[in-house]
Amino acid sequence: MCEATKDTFITKAEIISALLDQNVFKMPDGRQFYEATEKELELILYSRSTKDHYC
Repeated sequence: MCEATKDTFITKAEIISALLDQNVFKMPDGRQFYEATEKELELILYSRSTKDHYC
């Protein structure tokens, strides 16, 4: 996770919106986003993004 987002509170809805913006519509195991924990969603978001994009 980059420094800019470490101290910023991001809601689950914001993470889901960011994933949808990246054309990610489900969890890797097929679950819907609302079934995932916020931490799981964060891991997917940060694994799919570059530091420059989210910092």
